[in-house]
Amino acid sequence: MSAIDSALLDDIREVNLSYLMLAQRLLRENPAAGMFRLGFGGDVAEIILNLSPAQIVKLASSNSVLCAFRLNDAQLLTSLTQEVLGGVLQQAHSTILMSRQEAVSA
Repeated sequence: MSAIDSALLDDIREVNLSYLMLAQRLLRENPAAGMFRLGFGGDVAEIILNLSPAQIVKLASSNSVLCAFRLNDAQLLTSLTQEVLGGVLQQAHSTILMSRQEAVSA
């Protein structure tokens, strides 16, 4: 494996670990808001919440990115990147559009 490939895999593992730790934190602080922000259903949220630190490290060691890019709708992504409303109104509009994305369940 080349040094570039190795560095990319290390970066993926780091992203995975950060994502899983953030997910647990969001879900612990406010389960409903965490599930909304992460796009998780209740079953997935419960599993993530119950992972031990060792399980998180093991899961994060995957060679694949564990988090998914939820903005897979080109029209939605384009509308969120346009500065048509500005400031707080733009943020509220983005939140409304993102809420239309369905949560993923186990």
